[in-house]
Amino acid sequence: MSRTGYQLEMEQRLRDLSLQIESIQSRFEANLGLPLAEQIKALTFQRDRVREKLVALCDEPDGTWEDLRGEVEEEWDALVQDFEERVASLVL
Repeated sequence: MSRTGYQLEMEQRLRDLSLQIESIQSRFEANLGLPLAEQIKALTFQRDRVREKLVALCDEPDGTWEDLRGEVEEEWDALVQDFEERVASLVL
């Protein structure tokens, strides 16, 4: 996949996850208060780290962007796993 295609796909994935985070926040905020705020804060921090790495891809030379892509993928996978674990803990 090209760098541009990859960036567009990852940006869409980030937007989708952001919408899920906002949806969970609005559904559970009244009932969970501070614990939820801390979980949302942690997820938002992780999401922003992925976004920063994605933005950094723009400045990466054509021959080396694949290395940074690996870092983006690792951060993304960790974010998704953390999101799923935190959501599971809210539902239970």
